[in-house]
Amino acid sequence: MSTSPTRRGTRRLSTRALLIIAAFGALGALLLILVAPVTALLAALFPPAYALAAGMHSILPFLARRLVGFPWTTTIAFALVGLLAIGFTPLGALILIPLVIAGVGFDVTLLALGRRGPLRPWHYAVGALVTAVLLFLVSLPVMSPDDLAAPILLLTLLGRVVSQLAAAGIAWLLGDRVLRAGIMRAPTGDRGDGAEPALRP
Repeated sequence: MSTSPTRRGTRRLSTRALLIIAAFGALGALLLILVAPVTALLAALFPPAYALAAGMHSILPFLARRLVGFPWTTTIAFALVGLLAIGFTPLGALILIPLVIAGVGFDVTLLALGRRGPLRPWHYAVGALVTAVLLFLVSLPVMSPDDLAAPILLLTLLGRVVSQLAAAGIAWLLGDRVLRAGIMRAPTGDRGDGAEPALRP
């Protein structure tokens, strides 16, 4: 099996690609576990601050997508983060819900935008905006009634937008540096549908 999608309709992953995604998932879970006490406190005290800080958890899954090139990399990476962190976060198994929703939202957006050409930074930005809205909506049911005032909600949405855009930008730039330095081989197909090459070393 190929290390990344090579032709239209190819959706297979090699063992090497799966190991890369697993490594990013494990690192993401470790980060989530380490900062969980702080982010839980932020969420309780001031949701907009939590929304702004939570974007850090998207950097590694977004970066994995950039490096591997497989259309569902972000979803797999986010799911692994959640599965590995279940026993170490206040949300328990519920942590999977926002993570998987964010991953699916990002991957589906790239699939839709990447059908007519190679993925570009603005595609990642649009994907990040989609995840920001989805994460904001998912957070509403668990927010305190006192935090549902319009100013808090607007600031929380703004925090999500800024943090997710920052995560996508950092992931794109880091991935670009890694690929151009030859540390990893560029994905053979980095369109949303896994078709034509987007970057050649």
